[in-house]
Parts: sequence; structure tokens; C-alpha cells
Amino acid sequence: MAPRMSASAPLDELERPRAAGAARPGSDRENRETAGTRTALSFEVIPPRHGHDKDAAKIANLLSTLEEYNPDYIAVTSSRRSGWLQGTADFIARIDRETRMRPLAHLACTAGTRAELSEWINTLVDAGVRGLLALRGDLDPGTTRLPEGYLQHADDLVQLVRELEAEQAPRFAAGNLAVGVACYPTGHAESANFDEDIDVLLAKQRAGANFAITQLFFDPADYVSFIDHARLAGVKIPLIPGIMPMTSVRRVERMAQLSGTEAPADVIATLQQAAEISPEREHEVGMQLTAELARVVLAAGAGCLHIYTHNNAAVTRDLLARIGIRPRASAA
Repeated sequence: MAPRMSASAPLDELERPRAAGAARPGSDRENRETAGTRTALSFEVIPPRHGHDKDAAKIANLLSTLEEYNPDYIAVTSSRRSGWLQGTADFIARIDRETRMRPLAHLACTAGTRAELSEWINTLVDAGVRGLLALRGDLDPGTTRLPEGYLQHADDLVQLVRELEAEQAPRFAAGNLAVGVACYPTGHAESANFDEDIDVLLAKQRAGANFAITQLFFDPADYVSFIDHARLAGVKIPLIPGIMPMTSVRRVERMAQLSGTEAPADVIATLQQAAEISPEREHEVGMQLTAELARVVLAAGAGCLHIYTHNNAAVTRDLLARIGIRPRASAA
């Protein structure tokens, strides 16, 4: 199976019996807020391409749009086109300078040796980060481990973050860095079985992870089943569903391939039928499928969403409107 990559490299009515007492799809947020709670909301964004001034207006609009929703945090990835972690640090500094959003940085073991990762953690904290998403990262084709001197697993990186945090406790005014990790409702491509996925998640929790964000999934039943198994095994940290707008067949197939999972045949067929009518119909049907996925997950009790924005403000706003999440007055 192909190596798994980030979902940002990052269903007509879903037939699933509703749990007793669960809210109807679309009403979960209103019910929660009436009860004095609210749906936790976060976004994933990609740093602008290094040296591309034409991205400036798009990025400014993206940040302005996301801030309207007063998200709990905004996760910033890293990529070759944006200068890897230096681009991440620069973008986080901008977010910290120009908005009130709380930035969280992606950091992968592939970024360097243990000593280099320690330097990057300090650089990111200096840029304004108070949270990290600790990842193993993608192995080079044909390899089964990272080079000598590199941390081999995400739980090793979580432990490094906690060690540095303890050494610099006064810097955080008796607070802590938030540390998130990835989890896999449909299984990791390199895992022997589902139990191994749960064991790895437990290791990350023991190392000090505060929460986990799921990789791509298309069926809410996969998420619910994963939650049930994880809780029975002793996983106590929040397991946040990551939702990717399914705006085209091409995107769904590509992201499924990169994530090492398989898009359901009915999803592909539905999108292909819509694409035969027009690109606009394909987009609309894809947004309907995505909104229904998010609504069912919320109705099942998730209480939170992490949106893979792909830096598209309009699509993100449209998706949130479809599931009843509106800009929050406190962000004004």
C-alpha cells in the first residue's frame, strides 16, 4: 500500500441508525449551545508559497474569514513550496501579529535530527506557537525508517516536546504547550491491524499528547467505531474528526490515495454521476456529501470538527453554513 500522507499534502443521506437520544442532523450545534456548551472548531491552513506575492490577497481573505468563526485554534502545515518549517514559522508569526487566532504548528520527525527538532520547537514558540501537532511524517519511497539520529515515531516527538517544556517551565508562566497527534479511523497503511493503531495511539497518550485529529475518513460509522474501540482500550484524550470538503472526484481520489485509505464506491459513483452533468453540479453534490458527513458525526456526539480548508475561504464558509455553524459574534 502507498505511504500515508497528510490530508492536506492535507453521501446522499448516510444510512446509519441514529443513537438513542441523538439530535437530528443539523440541530446538534443549536442543542449543544442551548445547553451551555458549543461545538469546538478548528481549521487547517497551508502557508503561502514562498515568494509568491499574488497569494497575498487570497491569504488575507482566508485569515479574515476564518477569524470570523473565532476558532479554538488554527493549525499550520509545512510544505516544500512554502519553505518547510521556516515558512510555517513565518506564517504563524503573521497570524499572531494580524489576528486573534491561536496558532498550532505541524511538526514532523522528518524535519531533522533530535537536536534540529529542538531548535525548531523553540523557533516555533518564539513565533507565537503554544501548540504543536506532532507527526512522524512520510518516509521516503523504498525506506522503512528515518535516518540515524532522527526520532522514529510521533510518540518520541511528543516526549521531546514535553522534555523541552519542562526545562523551560518559566517561559510558559506555569502553563503548558498543547500537543496533538494524528489518529486513523480506517487504519494506518503501515499497521498490521486495527489493534496496532490503538496501541500506537495509547503510546502517544502516555507520552503526553493532549488530543488527536483524525486523518481522512468518508463514513461516519468508521469514526464512531474507532471512538468506541479507543475508549474501551483506555484512550481518554479528545479524538477530533477531520473533515475535508469533497469538491470533486479528482480531489477525493487523490486525497484518499495520499492518505492511504480508500474512498467508498458509492461516494465516487455519486460524484462521477454529478460530474457528467457539469462541474458545478459535481461541486454541489460533493458539498452536500461533506455537510452530511459532518452533521452525522456531530449528531453522534463528536462535539468538535477540524476542517481541512485547503486555503479556500469560500468553500469553508459554505460548508460551515450548511451544517449550521455561523460566524461567532465574539470574533467581531
